Amino acid sequence: MKKINGYIVAPFTPMYENGDLNLDLIPEYAKFVKRNGPDGVFVCGSTGEGALLTKEERKAVAEKWISESEGDMKVIVHTGGTNVRDQQEIAAHAQQIGAWGIAAMAPAFLPPNRTEEFVDYCKAIAKSAPELPFYYYHIPPLNGFRLSVVDFLKAAGKEIPNLAGVKFTDSNIYEFDKCRHVASGKYEMLWGLDEMFLDGLAFGNKAGVGGTYNHCFALYRDMKVAFDRNDLPACRGLQHKSHNFIDVLVKYRGNIIGGKRIMKFLGLDCGPNRIPLQTISKSEEKELRKDLEAIGFFEFCNK
Repeated sequence: MKKINGYIVAPFTPMYENGDLNLDLIPEYAKFVKRNGPDGVFVCGSTGEGALLTKEERKAVAEKWISESEGDMKVIVHTGGTNVRDQQEIAAHAQQIGAWGIAAMAPAFLPPNRTEEFVDYCKAIAKSAPELPFYYYHIPPLNGFRLSVVDFLKAAGKEIPNLAGVKFTDSNIYEFDKCRHVASGKYEMLWGLDEMFLDGLAFGNKAGVGGTYNHCFALYRDMKVAFDRNDLPACRGLQHKSHNFIDVLVKYRGNIIGGKRIMKFLGLDCGPNRIPLQTISKSEEKELRKDLEAIGFFEFCNK
C-alpha cells in the first residue's frame, strides 16, 4: 500500500456570505498550498467543516480540489459523518474522480462501542474505494471516540485490505508509539496535533495532517529539518512560535473558526462558518489581527 511520506494540509471550505460553497476560490487556494510546501490536502475534514456539508457539497469540493491539484498534490477525501451510506457514496466518488486516498472518523452520534463493530463500520467505507489507501481518522478530543487504536489496527488489518494507517489527532503519545509497532510498522501514522509536532518527531513521525499548515507551514517544515540535524534548541524555538499562534486560535474559538478568518489576512477570504458554528465578528476580526501582530505572525506566516 502506498504511503503519504509527507505533510498534508487540512484546508478550510470556502463559502460565500450566504453560506453557499465558494468553489471559485479553490484554484487560488491550491496555488497557495503548492507555493508554501505541503504535499497535499485533506479535504472536508474537521477543519473543512465536512460533517456540516451535504454529500453533494462534499463531492463538489473534492472534485474541485482534484481538478486543481494537476497531479502535484495528494488529495485525501474525508468521508466521516454519521450516515454510512453517504460515506460509501463519497468514497466511491473519490476513487472515480482520481483522489489519492480516503479517510473516515468514527461517528460522534451512536458510535460503535466494540472494536469489531468499528472494524465493520470502516470496512464498509473502505471497500467502496478498494483501489485507494484508507486511513482511520482518530480525533477523540472532537468526537469523544476512544476505542483502542492498537486493537483496531490489529483487527482491521485482517479485514480491510486497503487500510493504510491512522490520522492520529490526540496527545496520547503512548498509544501513538504502540500503533507504530503494530504489524512491524506496516501502518503509516499521520501526526495531527500541530501544538505537539515536536513530540511526534521524537517518536518517529515522518508524516502528518495539520490545520495550521494553512497559516505557517514553514514552522513545521523547518522544525523537521532542525530535528534531522539534531538541533533541539531550534526545534523548541519553532514549536514555541507555533504555541503562541495556537494560543491566539484558542482565544478565537479554535482553528475551525478563528483559523478560517485568518486566511482572509493571507489573501484567501474563505468566508463564514456553517452554522451551528459562529463566524468571527467584525469587531473580533480587528482584535484577532492585533493579537497576530503582537506575536510576529506576519513575519513567519505563509505567503
